[in-house]
Amino acid sequence: MLTQHPDLHRELDPDGHERIWVSGRLAVRMFLLFAAAYMLSYAYRAINAVIAQPLVQELSLSAGQLGLLASAYFLAFAVMQLPVGVMLDRYGPRRVEAVLVCVAALGALVFAAADSFTGLWVGRALIGVGVSACLMAAIKAYSLYFKPHMQASMSSWMLTAGSLGALTVTTPVEALLPHLGWRGVFVASAVLCVASAASLWFAMPALFKPQKAESLSEMAAGFRTIFRHPHFWRVAPMATVLQGGFMAYQGLWVGPWFTDVVGLSNHQAAINMFWISAALMLGYLVVGTATRRMSKAGKDEDLILVVGMGLALAIFGVQLLLGKQSSLWVWLVHGLMTATSVMTYTTCNKPFSRHLTGRSSTALNLMIFVGAFSIQWGIGLGIDALMALGLGRADAMRGSLGLLLAGQVASWLWFIRPGRALSHLQMPVR
Repeated sequence: MLTQHPDLHRELDPDGHERIWVSGRLAVRMFLLFAAAYMLSYAYRAINAVIAQPLVQELSLSAGQLGLLASAYFLAFAVMQLPVGVMLDRYGPRRVEAVLVCVAALGALVFAAADSFTGLWVGRALIGVGVSACLMAAIKAYSLYFKPHMQASMSSWMLTAGSLGALTVTTPVEALLPHLGWRGVFVASAVLCVASAASLWFAMPALFKPQKAESLSEMAAGFRTIFRHPHFWRVAPMATVLQGGFMAYQGLWVGPWFTDVVGLSNHQAAINMFWISAALMLGYLVVGTATRRMSKAGKDEDLILVVGMGLALAIFGVQLLLGKQSSLWVWLVHGLMTATSVMTYTTCNKPFSRHLTGRSSTALNLMIFVGAFSIQWGIGLGIDALMALGLGRADAMRGSLGLLLAGQVASWLWFIRPGRALSHLQMPVR
C-alpha cells in the first residue's frame, strides 16, 4: 500500500498537523514526472522562434501577426494563473496538471490542422491553457512533500529541465522540419502531451486529499492582500517588463534577429538558439547554487538578481547597437545573466505568510505572462510601424527592441531604488 511505502515518511509539524515527506526513488519519480511536463511547456514557449520562417512563408504573416500568434500562448497562460492557484489548493498538483496537459494536446492538434491565422491562434491559446500549471504544480508539490532544505534545489532543477525543453526545439526540431513539417512536429508534440498526462495520473502517488473550496470572498481577500502589498508592486514591474520582455524575445524574436538582422540561415539561427538555451540552463544551475550559499552566509541573495539583470540589460543594449556585428558569445553571456530573473518569485514571496505564497507566485506569474504577451506582440507591431516609416526590416527590429530596452531599464531602476532591502517589512501579513 502507498501509506506503507518505504519512501514515504509521516510526522507532525509544530502545529500538530500531519505532514507527508517523500524521499528516495519516489522523490526522483515525482520530480521526473513534473520535469517532463515542464519540458513540454518550455518547448511550446520557444518553438515559434524555430518555425517562424516556415509559418511566414506558408501563411504570409506580417510581423504583427507573427507576434500576436506567438503571444497567444502567453495571454492564455496569464489568464489561467489565478484560477490555477485556486485549483492547486483545492484539488492538488497531480490532478490539475494531468487534466490541463490534455488540453495542451488538443491545442497542438488544432494548431497542426489550422489553415488560417484564427485557427493557429486558437490552437496556440489552448496550448497556453494546457501548460499553465506545469511549473506552479511542481512548486506546489515540492512545498507539500519535500523537506524545506530540498525545495530550492528542486526549483532550480525544474528550471534546468525547462531549459532542456527549449534545447529540444532548436536544432532537433529544425532538423525534423524537412521530414515532418511544422504540422507534423505539432502532432508529435500532442502525442507526447498525452503520454505525459497519463504518466502524471497513473504513476504519480495520489497523496493529496481534495480540500474544502474557499468562498469567492475568501479567495478575493487572499489576492487582495497580495495586490495591495507595496513589496509586490516593487517587484512586479521588473518581472513584467524585464523578465517578461526577455521571455518574449527568447521565445520568438531571437530567431528573426539572427535571420533578418545578422543574416544567417534558419539552420544557423537554430544552432545559435540551441547554445543560448544551453547557456540559460547553465545559468539556472549557477543561480540555484549561488543563492543557497548566500542565504546560508546571511547575505542578501537579491544582490544576484540586481547585478544579474543589470548586466543583462547592458549586454542587450550593446548587442542592439552592434546589430549585424552582434556576437553569439555575448548572447551566451546574456543567457547566463537572464537566468537570475527566476529569483523574482522568491523575492516576491518574502513578506507573505505560507498560506499565501502559492497565490503570490501565481499573481506574479500573471504579471510576467501579461508582460510577455504584450511585449511579444508589441515588438511585431513596432517592426511593422517602423517599416511603414521607411526603415529596413533589420533596423526596424533594432528600433522596436530598443523601445523594450528603455522600459526594462526603467523597471530595473524602480526595483533598486532606495529602501529595497526593507520594503518587505512594511506590511506584515499573517
